[in-house]
Amino acid sequence: MKTLRKSVGTYLDSLAMRPASFITTVGATSAGRDGRDIVIIHEPPTGATLRTRGRFYMVCEVDPPSRRASEIAAEVTEMARHEFYYDLSAGIEVGLRRALRKANRRAAQLVREERGRIRLHVACAVIVNNEIHAAKVGGAHVFLVRHARLFLPGEEPDELADFVHRTTTRQAASLGAEIDLLPLVWHQTIDAGDTIVLASGSVVDALGAEALKNAAITLHPRAAAEHVRSRAVAEGATGSGASIFIEISASAGAAARLGGEPESPADEPTEVVIAGSIRSRLGVVWRYRPRLGRILAALVSPITRAIGAATLVALELMPRRATVLPRRPESARRRSARVQRATSLLALLLLVVTLGIGTVVVRDYQANQVVADYRLAIVDVENEMAATRSFAGRKDTERAWEKLTAASDRLAVAARSPAADPARVGQLRDEIAALEDRLNEVVIDLRKIAASAAPADVTQTVHGLYAADPLAGRLWRIHGDPVTTGVVLERGKAGVGTPVAVTAQGEALLTLDDARTVWRAEGNTVAALELPKVDTWKSATALATFAGNVYVLDPKAGQVWRYEPDFQGKLDGPSGFLPMPLAPDTARALAVDGDIWVLTMGGEVQRYRRQGFERTLTRLPFTIAWLGTPLKPTHLQAIETQRSIWLLDAPARTVAQVTRDGREIARFTVPSRLPDASAFFVSEGQRIAYTIHRGKIAATDVSR
Repeated sequence: MKTLRKSVGTYLDSLAMRPASFITTVGATSAGRDGRDIVIIHEPPTGATLRTRGRFYMVCEVDPPSRRASEIAAEVTEMARHEFYYDLSAGIEVGLRRALRKANRRAAQLVREERGRIRLHVACAVIVNNEIHAAKVGGAHVFLVRHARLFLPGEEPDELADFVHRTTTRQAASLGAEIDLLPLVWHQTIDAGDTIVLASGSVVDALGAEALKNAAITLHPRAAAEHVRSRAVAEGATGSGASIFIEISASAGAAARLGGEPESPADEPTEVVIAGSIRSRLGVVWRYRPRLGRILAALVSPITRAIGAATLVALELMPRRATVLPRRPESARRRSARVQRATSLLALLLLVVTLGIGTVVVRDYQANQVVADYRLAIVDVENEMAATRSFAGRKDTERAWEKLTAASDRLAVAARSPAADPARVGQLRDEIAALEDRLNEVVIDLRKIAASAAPADVTQTVHGLYAADPLAGRLWRIHGDPVTTGVVLERGKAGVGTPVAVTAQGEALLTLDDARTVWRAEGNTVAALELPKVDTWKSATALATFAGNVYVLDPKAGQVWRYEPDFQGKLDGPSGFLPMPLAPDTARALAVDGDIWVLTMGGEVQRYRRQGFERTLTRLPFTIAWLGTPLKPTHLQAIETQRSIWLLDAPARTVAQVTRDGREIARFTVPSRLPDASAFFVSEGQRIAYTIHRGKIAATDVSR
């Protein structure tokens, strides 16, 4: 008996020492608002990993936001998570510190490449059984809300401190700011009802710690995260609005403590007594049951006899069948034939049933095979796209195109499957199109805004790129990072026609429309230039300006019309500026940089200059000395502020840099997988050549 009591006592002690079982309710903001933050919530799918390594949560704030900074943040946070679960050689604290140190070293390499312009602020937490391990680097914060009070991690384990901003020697300004960083990992025992908050520094600076505490106490974690994000946007927070709220609660499946059975009360309740009294009285009535049965049988008997007699009379009145004579006995041959027919009929019926079942099985197998083939094809497409992103990140363009072409072909085959999901196929097509634009260095696709967009002329000022689009009837403005678009002029508004050509006049723009009107746009003002005698033109395809003069290319007349301001500032003209008109429809492009440059349909570049006070130009000899295969230019650019003239051979996909005396300096290849370029502009300051391929604008590096 003593041994039994001792065993029971040991079992109860083990139950009391077992750690409490908790469940977590997580609410987090969606990551990626303008590329400002990364949010990771990872719960291992296997119970063993969950018990040994726990749940992993991380918030990373990117300052300032950009596409490259977002890619770096995603890489280093995923490295930290992977290293934490991969390294099983040490405990939680050591593993978390090693993961952060490795992520910090990688971040230091990437940030150094960006010349230190990127800062990453990280806060992470790991919940294992009934303990939390937390660490932060930079301006992110970790809080613990317990009993309606907000605490910060202390300097030592199991130490809590009220909310106070402090700096220690173990914390850096951001992830990657210091190569050799030893992050402080704080661990604390958690209880049911606690709430862990991971928040970016921008949220804490904009709302304060009390707002986070009130949201954690009064709202569900998901509602609290959305509330904090909305408050941060309303308060005008410029940084990230990321936050994670983790609520700890006791698990419903935890082992219950052993207890004695409740003792029944000595006196029965009143309702029990009343029910017993009613039951005893119903028993008295039930004892008369046989007598009541006999009475009911005596009452029903006459009715039964009458119904029976009426039924017999009705049967006698019904017509009778004729007498059937006995049949001759069947012979054995007939009986055998009848059995054979029945057997054949059953065999035929069995064959039909078997064929029906087989058909259903085959069709089900074929349907399952079709579904399986479609799913495998989708997996192959996703793998090829992942390989494309990997090669693109390593600047291996050739192999990236191979993988992307394979993904496109596989998707085309999968789209023809009867089991294809149109929504998923459309999503993958959009992703493939985005990867194609990335490999082609496409800055923006105007056809996503206007389906008919196809700019025909482009120029640049300090405010961005400007593209004249005759098909869409707009003068586009492309600017900013990330790239955004705006409309400067639009057909049908304020008397504007269809924009045909555009050129820059300082920070202002001159735009020629199909109504032979030149519009000057500067700031928020748009006004028409008064050009006299525009009916003199036979056509107008190009526009240029220099020193206040306006030049219009008239291919049908083979002439360049010049408008020159008089002493009152009004434009006077037009005057034919070429000494000898060109053949009709042979002039293709016009550029003015002090000299007059005319590009013909045959690819010949003609150079003209005004000598003294002559009213017309003098043609100067100009022959290009090509370094390689001679090009046949289709577009020309010559600007006073640039040292070279630039030529584009659209069919050859080549941009050439040529000196003003005709020597080729270098040539560059534009994306070859896009349609022929319809216009181009080279920015020597940015060392970028912008080319327009229907509605897409691509950027090519022209650094030598």
